[in-house]
Amino acid sequence: MNARLAGSLLSSTSLPALLIAGLIAAAVTPINSGAASAEDFIHNSGDWGIAANWTPETIPNGVDAVANFNHDAPDQGLGYTVFLTGGPYTVGTLNLNATSTSGGYRFSNGVLNFQASGQAAVNVQTNNFIPDLDAGGSFNLISDTVFTVAAGAHFTADGTISGAGLTKSGDGLLTLNGANTYTGGTNLYGGTLSLGNDNALGTGVLSAFSGTVIDIQNGVTISNDLTIDLSQTINVGSGATGTYAGQISDLSDPSAIIKTGAGTLVLTNNNSFGSGARIEEGTIRVTADYALGVGPITFNGGTLQAGANLTLPNVSILFGAAGGTIDTNGFDVSTTASMGDDSTPSGTFTKTGAGTLTVDGFSGNNTYATATNVAQGTLKAGLITNIFSANSAYTIESGATLDLNNFDQAIGSLAGAGAVNAGSGRLTTGGNNRSTVFSGVITGTNGLIKDGTGTFELSGSSPLSGGVEVKAGTLLVSGSLGDAGITVDSGATLGGGGTVGVLDTFGTVAPGKNAIGTLSVDYSVQFRAGSTYAVELNSTGLSDLIHASGAATIDSGAGLTVSNIGLGDLVAGTRYTVLEAASVSGTFTLVGDPQVSAFVRLSTTSDATHAYVDVTQTQTFAAAGVTPNQIATADGLESAGSSALVSAVLALPSDAAAQAAFDQLSGEIHASAKGMLLQDSRLLQDAVTARLRGAFGDSGKTASLPVMAYGEDGIQPMAADTDRFAIWSQGFGSWGGTDSDGNAAAFDRSTGGLLVGADGLAGAWRIGVVGGYSRTSFDADDRNSSGDSDNYHLGLYGGTNWGAIAFRTGAAYTWHRISTSRSVAFQGFADSLSADYDAATAQAFGELAYKTDAGPFAFEPFANLAYVNLHTDGFAERGGAAALTSGSSTSDATFTTLGVRASTDITLGGVAATARGMLGWRHAFGDVTPLSSVAFAGGDSFTIAGAPIARDAMLVEAGFDVQLARNATLGLSYAGQFGADAFDNGFKANLGIKF
Repeated sequence: MNARLAGSLLSSTSLPALLIAGLIAAAVTPINSGAASAEDFIHNSGDWGIAANWTPETIPNGVDAVANFNHDAPDQGLGYTVFLTGGPYTVGTLNLNATSTSGGYRFSNGVLNFQASGQAAVNVQTNNFIPDLDAGGSFNLISDTVFTVAAGAHFTADGTISGAGLTKSGDGLLTLNGANTYTGGTNLYGGTLSLGNDNALGTGVLSAFSGTVIDIQNGVTISNDLTIDLSQTINVGSGATGTYAGQISDLSDPSAIIKTGAGTLVLTNNNSFGSGARIEEGTIRVTADYALGVGPITFNGGTLQAGANLTLPNVSILFGAAGGTIDTNGFDVSTTASMGDDSTPSGTFTKTGAGTLTVDGFSGNNTYATATNVAQGTLKAGLITNIFSANSAYTIESGATLDLNNFDQAIGSLAGAGAVNAGSGRLTTGGNNRSTVFSGVITGTNGLIKDGTGTFELSGSSPLSGGVEVKAGTLLVSGSLGDAGITVDSGATLGGGGTVGVLDTFGTVAPGKNAIGTLSVDYSVQFRAGSTYAVELNSTGLSDLIHASGAATIDSGAGLTVSNIGLGDLVAGTRYTVLEAASVSGTFTLVGDPQVSAFVRLSTTSDATHAYVDVTQTQTFAAAGVTPNQIATADGLESAGSSALVSAVLALPSDAAAQAAFDQLSGEIHASAKGMLLQDSRLLQDAVTARLRGAFGDSGKTASLPVMAYGEDGIQPMAADTDRFAIWSQGFGSWGGTDSDGNAAAFDRSTGGLLVGADGLAGAWRIGVVGGYSRTSFDADDRNSSGDSDNYHLGLYGGTNWGAIAFRTGAAYTWHRISTSRSVAFQGFADSLSADYDAATAQAFGELAYKTDAGPFAFEPFANLAYVNLHTDGFAERGGAAALTSGSSTSDATFTTLGVRASTDITLGGVAATARGMLGWRHAFGDVTPLSSVAFAGGDSFTIAGAPIARDAMLVEAGFDVQLARNATLGLSYAGQFGADAFDNGFKANLGIKF
C-alpha cells in the first residue's frame, strides 16, 4: 500500500519511509482537536479533516492521537491520497499497515504534526508497502519521532521534515529526499537510510549503528557529521557519485566504514574513525589525508581514488580475493602503510591513473603475494631499500613506470612493456620462481640481479650500466643491455640472442631461445673453470655463436655440451664455429661422451680467433657390419651419399643397432626367392617321373601289374595297357623352410598347385605334354619381408624301357610373376617397400632306373640328373629412400639324386592296391647360394646372398595307388626332403585316366 502526505504534519514520534509528491489538496472540513484516540481511515483517497472518513467518526488530532491506515492500497502504482488541507493535524502515532505491492498512501497538501507524551512514531509494517510524503506535504516533529520501517517496506519522504530529532529503526528502507530542517539529529538503528538531498539530515549529527546502511544518491553532498559504531556500510549505486563532507568519527569503539555499490563515494574531510575502511565495490575518492582515518585500508574489488595530492596515514593496505586498485588520478600519493594479503589467494593490486604512488615505511614491510600491476603513472619506492614486495609478481604496462628511487629493491618477478627506473639502486627479480618476459626499458647505474629458478627474458633495450648478476634460473637477453657486464653464477644460465657488455661466466651460456642463436658481447668474454657453453647444431652447418668484440678467455676446465640436435642431422666433416672474438685463448673441454653415435664423434678445437666443434666420422658403415650381407649393404648405402636414410644410420647408437638396420635394408628377400624357385622346380620333375613310371607299370611290383582291372571274380591285377592314350592330373602341396646360415635370415615357403598331362605311345617310347599352375607364398620374418609368386608351367616328357632298365626324361619352362613387400623401421627412419617383377625357370632332367623283384617286393634303384636355369628380370622397388633397384640376372643349379624305390601289392578294404616308397640322396651344386645384385638410389651395386639351397638332402617318399576303375587310377603320397638346415614336406594326389 502507498500513502502520500500533501499537507503539513507536526509530530513528535518516529515516521515510516515518506515520499512527498506534490499533489494539490482539496478543501477539508474543520476538525476537532482532542486527547489521544485511535481512529481508522476507512476510505481510499480523501481528506484527513472529514470525520466521515474515519471510524469512529472522529478526526484524530491531538497529542498521542493514533491514526491507522489499514485499507489495502491499489497495485497500479498510484495509490491513494490523503489531503491534509485545513490542518495542521497532530498525532502521536501513525500506523501504515495496509497491503500493497506497488502503491500506498500519499500524504499531501498540508502539515502533519507528530507529538506524543514520549516519542512519536511512524510505523510501516507491511512488506513492499510504499507510502510517501510528497513535495506538497510536510512533517513537523514536535516530539522526537521514530520511523520504524519493517523489512521489505519502504517509506519515501519528498516533502520537508522539520522539528525535533528523527530515529530510523527496522530493517526496511527510509528515503529522505526533502530539504529538511529538523534540528534534533538523526539516529540510524536499523535497515537503510537513503539520502537524496544535501539537507536530507537537517542540521544535526547522524549517529549510525553497526549493521546499518547509509545510501547516498547521485549528486548529493552530506555535510552533517557522522558517528559510527564498529562498522558502517556506505553505499553509492552504479553510475552515481555521492559526497560525505562531514566529519566521520567513532561513536565509542574504533570503527570502520565499508564501501558498497558500483558508484563513487567522495570523502572530503579529515576523519578520525579508528578501524579504517573496506572497499568492496566501486570507488572511494578522497581529498584529505585522513579521509579514511588511520586504520587499515582493505580492498576486495574496489578502487581508492585520489582527489588531491595525499599523504595517507593508514597503518596498512590489505588485498582480498578480488584485489584492489589505487588510482592516483593525476595526483601524487604517498603512504607509509605496510601492504599485505587479506586472504589466500589474494587478487591483484593495480596502480592506475597519471601521477605517482610512493610506497614508504620500513624495509621489508611489504610481503604481500598479491600480483602488482602498474597500469598507468608511476609506482615509486620511498626513501628506503626493499620496500617493494619480494613475493609479488610485478607487471609494468606500456607507459607506466616502476621507480626504485635510487634504492635497492627486490620484487618477485617482472613482466610487461613499461619502464623501470633504478637510478643508482639495483633491482632484484625472480624470487617467486616464475618465468616472465619484460619488453620495456630498465635504466640504472647499478645493474640487475636475476634470482629464482624461473626464466626472465629481457626483450627490449635496457641501457644499464653496472653489473648484471644471474644468480639462479635463466636470464634470456633478446634485446640489449648496453654496457652492463654480466656475471653468470654457478648453476645459473644466460641465453638469448641479444647484446651484452662484458660476459664473465661460472655457470652456463646457451645462446638463442630454444633455437640456434647468436649472443653478441661488446667487450670481453671469460669462461671460468666449471662453466659450460651449451651449443645447439643443425645439419646446414649453423650453430649457436658467441660473437665478442673483445678477447675471449677459456679457462682450463671450461666445458662445452652439444644439445638439442637431431643426431641424424650431423654431417661428418662439418666444422661449427661457436665462438669468435678479437682473440681466443684456451679450448673448451667436451662434456659427456664425444662418441655421439656408432659412427660420429664430436671434438673441440680453437685457433687464434675462433672456437670450433668438429664432426668426424670415426668408422665406415661397413666396419660396423659383421655378416657379408651387412657389410655389402653398408658399402652400398654409404656409396649413395647424403640422404635422410644415411643420416639416420649415422645417428644409430651402436654397432648392433647398425647391424639390425643393415639386415632390414639388404633386400635379402629377393635373393632368397631365387633359391626357392630353383628348388621348387623339382615339383614338376617329380610329377612327370611318377607319371612315366606308372604308365610303364613301374610303380607296382612288376611291370605287368601297374593297374587293377575288373574280372569275373571282381577287381584283379591286370597287365598295363601301355599302348593306350592317357590323361592324368596331379594336385600337390608343399611347405618348407631354410634356417638362417648366420648371414641370410630363415626363410619359409609354401606351394600349392595342379598339373595336367596327356601322353601316348610313339613306338617304344611314351611321349607326353604337361601344363599347370601353382602359387607360392614365402617370407623372411626376421627381415620384415614377404612375397608370393604365381607360376605357370609347360613341359614335354618321354620315357622307354629296355628290359629291366627304364629311362625317363623331360624338359619344362615356368613363368613366374613375383610380388614382394617389406618394411624397414629403426631409430629415426621408417619405410615401406614393394616390387613386382617377372622370372622364368627352364629345366631339363633325366633318370635311369633298374627294376628287380625280391619275393613280393619290387625294387628300383635309380639315378636322376636335373639342370635348372633361372632368369630374373630387373626391378625397382616402390617406396622411399630404402628402395632398391636391380638389373636382370641368371642363376642355375644342377641336382643329382641317387636312391631306391620299393613297392608291393596290398589289399585295402578288399581292393587291390600298390604300396610304394622311396629313399634317396640329393646333391646340389652350382648357384646353391642365391645372389641378388641391388643398389640404393645414387649408390653402387652390392650383392646380397639369400637363404642357401641345401647341398645334400635326404629324400623320403611313401604312398599308395588304387585302381578306381578299369581306366582310372588314384594315387596318394607324401614326399619329404631333409637337409642340415632345411626341410620340405609335400603331399600329392594323382589321377590317371586311360582311353
